[in-house]
Amino acid sequence: MNADELLRNYATGQRDFSRFDLSRAILIQINLSEANLSRTDLDWADLSGINLSGANLERANLINARLIGAKLMGVNLTGAYLSHADLSWVNFDGAVLVGVDLSYANLSKTVLANTNLSAANLTGANLSGANLSGANLSRADLSGANLSGVDLSGSNLNRADLVEADLNGADLSGAILNKADLSESILRNADLENSVLEGANLHKANLRSANLTGAVIREMSISRITISEFTLDTVNLSSGVNLGSANLSGANLSGVSLKGADLSYARMHLTNMIDVNLRGAKMIDIYLRSADLQKASLRGSNLSRVNFTETIMPDGSIHP
Repeated sequence: MNADELLRNYATGQRDFSRFDLSRAILIQINLSEANLSRTDLDWADLSGINLSGANLERANLINARLIGAKLMGVNLTGAYLSHADLSWVNFDGAVLVGVDLSYANLSKTVLANTNLSAANLTGANLSGANLSGANLSRADLSGANLSGVDLSGSNLNRADLVEADLNGADLSGAILNKADLSESILRNADLENSVLEGANLHKANLRSANLTGAVIREMSISRITISEFTLDTVNLSSGVNLGSANLSGANLSGVSLKGADLSYARMHLTNMIDVNLRGAKMIDIYLRSADLQKASLRGSNLSRVNFTETIMPDGSIHP
């Protein structure tokens, strides 16, 4: 069936076009709402501006397709193949995208708020400027994805793969990131206020100037992290946190609990540690030059080979 036949049949009331071959079809700015296109071959098709609201595209092949500005509200894309597709400016409101393949797709400026993207493949996808607030991205693969400036507030990112993802300036406030893999990700200027990061992996992540105010961080692996010039006010850093070899220079850790944390080999030059709980912390080979430890609790901590030069000590005195 070609595009003209499809349009004629649709006009007569036919809605079932499943398993048809429509590869390279040109279907620009037409209405195919409520159509059944499941398992249909639409690779390299130009569907720019098309209205597919409420359509069934389950397991459809849309690899390299153009859907710029398409209306995909309420569409079923479960298990569909959209690798390398151009979906910029698309509205996915109410769409189902469980297990969809969106690897290396262009999703810039899309509306994906409150959508179900669990277990979706978004490897290398461009999501810059997209709205993913409240989206379900649990177990999704976002490794290497461009998420700069993305609204992910209140989203579910449990067990998501965010290795080497670019989250520069992203809004992750209130997001759930339990056991998410954020190793080597870029979180510069990201807003993680009130987020939950239990068991997350932030190995070699860059959190420079990020905001973690009110975040819950437990049982994490965040060794070799770069988090200078960021805010950790009132953050819950429960015992067992690994901050080994972390660069915390210039960070604001005032009032934070680091009880039992491993800070071995960390750099904490000019770090604000006023009223920090460091009881039982492991602090071997720490560089604390010019740090502020006023009112900090160091009881039971392991302070082996620590550089305290010009550091303000818990009693207010300045270490020589």
